[in-house]
Amino acid sequence: QESHHNFRSSMTVPNGNGARERSRSRGEQGESLVPIIDIGALSTNDKAAQKAVAQKIGKACEEIGFFVVVNHGIPSDVIDAAWNQTLDFFDLPLDEKKKYVSEDEAKNPYGYSVLGGEQLSRGKELENGNHSKQMGDLKEMYQMGPKNPDAGMPPRNLPDKPGNFAEAWEAYYENANQLAQRLLRAFAMALELPEDWFVGKTDKHVSALRSNNYPDQANMVVPEGSIRCSAHTDYGTLTILKSGGPGLQVSKDVENICWHDVPFVENGFVINLGDLMRRWTNDRWSSTLHRVVNPPKDKAATWGRRLAIAFFHNLNKDAMVEAIPSCVSKERPALYDSIVAGEFLMLKHLASNGKADPDAHLKRIKAGS
Repeated sequence: QESHHNFRSSMTVPNGNGARERSRSRGEQGESLVPIIDIGALSTNDKAAQKAVAQKIGKACEEIGFFVVVNHGIPSDVIDAAWNQTLDFFDLPLDEKKKYVSEDEAKNPYGYSVLGGEQLSRGKELENGNHSKQMGDLKEMYQMGPKNPDAGMPPRNLPDKPGNFAEAWEAYYENANQLAQRLLRAFAMALELPEDWFVGKTDKHVSALRSNNYPDQANMVVPEGSIRCSAHTDYGTLTILKSGGPGLQVSKDVENICWHDVPFVENGFVINLGDLMRRWTNDRWSSTLHRVVNPPKDKAATWGRRLAIAFFHNLNKDAMVEAIPSCVSKERPALYDSIVAGEFLMLKHLASNGKADPDAHLKRIKAGS
């Protein structure tokens, strides 16, 4: 585990295209751009305290699209069980893990993905009309979808080994979804909507739980231009991330990229918004570019292996995403066409694996705007 989030001050890192970008761990005022928010009040009946937390969350969503939560309400034994079972799964022989590779990702985006099987930056490059020949990200993955048959997704196919994997993951998924629901109520308050505004759009959600295993690079030949997790934005409403080590960075500006380290809090979760939430709020809130960098060569042994477990909260598959009423005005007209959530998520997922229709991005902006 990372002991303190300020693991390096300011450094220059390759961006994978031969250019170099600035990277720094603190904002201009000496504090992280990503705030740490105590959300304990969201689990109480204190409306004034809830609103105060919602206002802090709303500010973070507008300014950076990232925040870290503490007092989140997920029991430590639930987290520890999922964490340990996930480590044990990735330590299995490759042939055992490959039993869970999806035969057709267009129909079933879940299961195991081998090291280098995904390059998330491809999704962003397709949006911009570019194509990448860079090799895949330096991670292996396992992903699980919803259990509710009404969600309209394939049934779960969970590993038999290790023995408690299925139980641990199902418990973690349910607890993460409950946290997501608390956060969505806070989002509604921050956007001056009824507290239950999101409920009817998430009652058969297609949220996914994914684990990323980044191998120790101490004795590894790292291909030029490769990175643990390439720069991307997430796709859905919000992400709840549990990270086991340094390397996560965000860049608020996509034109003049400057990478900032995300604070690591031992018992916290990193929360960030996805593209659908940005669109839903008519660009009032941010879906921010982020990545996971390789350890510096002199720190590869210290950083070691990195595990991360992310809960990607998504809407109902058939939900229509149109600009939230409180985010549209004469001065701020609607920027985007309506999007069916399930179609958009699948196109973005396939783009990250190099299998998407490159026209996926054309739904984005209203004609003439």
